[in-house]
Amino acid sequence: MNITARFHGILADWVGTSSASFELSDDAGFSELMQEIERRYKRNMPAQLWDRKTNSFNQKVRAFQEAKALDPIKHSLPDGDVITFMLLIAGG
Repeated sequence: MNITARFHGILADWVGTSSASFELSDDAGFSELMQEIERRYKRNMPAQLWDRKTNSFNQKVRAFQEAKALDPIKHSLPDGDVITFMLLIAGG
C-alpha cells in the first residue's frame, strides 16, 4: 500500500521535505510507517524531534489523519492514507 506523510513548518525543514510517499505492506500500521520514516530521515532529525529510545517522534509531534489526532498504537492505515505530522508549539 502507498501512504503519504506530510511534514509541516519547521518539521519539514528538519526532515528535509514537506511530503514523502512510503510503500508499505498491505497489513502495515502506524508503527511500520514510523519505521520507514526513521530509516529514511533519522540522520536529519535533532534530539528535540526524534526519541532515539522509542524510534519515533517525541511527544511534541502529533500525527493527524483528516484533522483527527491518531492513536499510534491502535491506528491501522488504509491504502492511499495521508498522515500529517505537526510540531506542537506554545506561543503567546
